[in-house]
Amino acid sequence: MSGKADKKMLVGLNVFDSDVLNSKPAFELTAGGGIPLDYVVCHFDPYKTSLEEAEKNAKTVGEKFKELGMDFVANFEFQNFKYDCASPDGAQWAYNGEGLHRLELPGEYAEVLASCGNLAGIEYDELEHCIINGNLTIELSSKGKIKAPVFPLSESSDPCVQEEALCGQLKEYADKIKRNGSPALTGEHVFPVLFHVFARSGIIPNFKSQKESCSNLQFAVAAGAALEYGTPLWNCVDLWYRLKNPGHSPDELYSNLEFAYFAGVNRVYVESSHPMVKDGALTEHGIKFKEFCEKYRGKDRDYDVSDYTPEICIIRQDDSFWGQWDPVAWKNMLFGNKNVKPDKRSKEYLKALNTLTYGRSFKSGLSWDRIGFSFLTRHRSFLPMNSLAVFDDRVGFEALKSVKLCFICGRTLSEETAAAVDKLVNENGMIAVTTADHLPAELKGKVKGSYCEIKSGNGSYIAVKNFRSRKLKKRIKPFLYDDEHIRLTFGEKEIKLKISPNGETFEITE
Repeated sequence: MSGKADKKMLVGLNVFDSDVLNSKPAFELTAGGGIPLDYVVCHFDPYKTSLEEAEKNAKTVGEKFKELGMDFVANFEFQNFKYDCASPDGAQWAYNGEGLHRLELPGEYAEVLASCGNLAGIEYDELEHCIINGNLTIELSSKGKIKAPVFPLSESSDPCVQEEALCGQLKEYADKIKRNGSPALTGEHVFPVLFHVFARSGIIPNFKSQKESCSNLQFAVAAGAALEYGTPLWNCVDLWYRLKNPGHSPDELYSNLEFAYFAGVNRVYVESSHPMVKDGALTEHGIKFKEFCEKYRGKDRDYDVSDYTPEICIIRQDDSFWGQWDPVAWKNMLFGNKNVKPDKRSKEYLKALNTLTYGRSFKSGLSWDRIGFSFLTRHRSFLPMNSLAVFDDRVGFEALKSVKLCFICGRTLSEETAAAVDKLVNENGMIAVTTADHLPAELKGKVKGSYCEIKSGNGSYIAVKNFRSRKLKKRIKPFLYDDEHIRLTFGEKEIKLKISPNGETFEITE
């Protein structure tokens, strides 16, 4: 590991342009100097004014952060709820042609944001949500009258075809944003999907903690994408839970921020500033956040996510499935395309995760958003996990070389990935768990029964029909550490976090 100063984690807070422009307490008592920060994520609503006024406001806000010694990330979310995003003077803030709908920043406005010199990036809030659910919030706000996906959809029912199309569309979109002066584009993922597709397209993975997801499982997927594609890793610690804000305790907030530090995240921020302030003073959440900033902001750290050396991995196509097989709340489709349906292969990695977390994750989904059994259980941020990363079906040898136990799930596996796995099995003694479909051709004829371990060089392949079988659980238990800890490895550095019984906090046993 390098030990360079740039391994320090940057700490930020989500604020709103109106609070900054009007010097409201939610800004003045937090990002305005009350809490020591490296940067802010600022929600802009430029469509409410003329383009000229929007540019003036953007300049004012950017310069204000510069005076305070902070970078800023320009966040845009209004387009997710409003179809007609025209300004009073006719300026267009969303593309609505060809039955599509997405954020479209006027080039001159984007250039003004960048002109301040401290713009860290553009954030398309919950872009992955908009894609996989077909701009559901627009459909709901229009009472079903408007159904407009983000990008053109393939007519094919093949998820590989749709994935390839989406990658091209995202790359073109990201390149355009960057040409207008932004140094980076990021999303903000509600669901633990499309991190790999985004990273492959030049978009920084940015996972939500708390919210309705399990924080360290979100990390495992997003970190796998960052490691595989060589990107930074950002983290939004979101205080919302369903329709409540704050929906998480001050102690849970603090532990999620600590997790980001110990997990090697490059930038972390809290959404949002409003729950931090009440009646002219910091709330318990604000006090805890300030306490964290004073302890960890600028603290030396000799590693980050690029140094992560996972010992367990899951390999699967990033087909956008998180558990949306729910007729009550979520549409039964992949990539937001009604022609592309999830099948049992989409579900396989959920069962693998269930096995790797001692049965604590839901085998039917990865979010408390899903209507079903998980909806009735109490949310927890942390589940047991031992040095886990999730890679896509294109991952190469370099990202895999530290892995001791590998699960291969889903419908596809690239030749490069298959070769890397086979080399690690035969030379390094890795154990690869898979269905018979992904075994090397010369081993497929050796499979017998629903569980079959086949020696290969120094390691072995385990062919299974069920990733939750008792035999498999018994065989891999030595790889899992224990059912009370999150364990992370960065080269020779080992982080151990003992999870509280309610799953909201942990003790550091580093």
